[in-house]
Amino acid sequence: MEAATKTYQLELLETVLQQEETLRLEQFDAADAWQLGRVMRELGLQTGEDMALHISLLGAVVFHCGLGRPKPNFDQWIARKEKGVMACWKSSLRLKLEALTGGDRLEDHGFDPAEVVFCGGCFPIRVKGLGVVGAVTVSGLTDLQDHQLAVDALAKFMKVNVAALPEE
Repeated sequence: MEAATKTYQLELLETVLQQEETLRLEQFDAADAWQLGRVMRELGLQTGEDMALHISLLGAVVFHCGLGRPKPNFDQWIARKEKGVMACWKSSLRLKLEALTGGDRLEDHGFDPAEVVFCGGCFPIRVKGLGVVGAVTVSGLTDLQDHQLAVDALAKFMKVNVAALPEE
């Protein structure tokens, strides 16, 4: 692996870890999911791109929305990203970056690649004192853009500032 690429991946990973630490909620319920979904939709519309937006809570879908001309495979990507996040309690981009920088890969977790994917776009909903209770997922952009849109929506919903992913 090229040294510059590995350095960039480690910078991304550091930022993702900071984002996960910052974006911890005091509480989260279905009403909060609706409000978060509205924020996510607003940010998604600003891109003008085709995408699907999804929020789950305790295994139930509490928000799902398509923008532009969403493709049928967006929902498959959402399910595959979310499965890894809910099993590992880490964002899907973190899982990808850890795998790329020497950490556990899909196989190390015993995941079937047809059912789980490590790529950005799914972010855990972590409630202080409880742990991960759900996930926010974006599908349709690049995996870094999917991730950042989910993070930006959570940050705006929580009214906090959070570091953006560094540019390559």
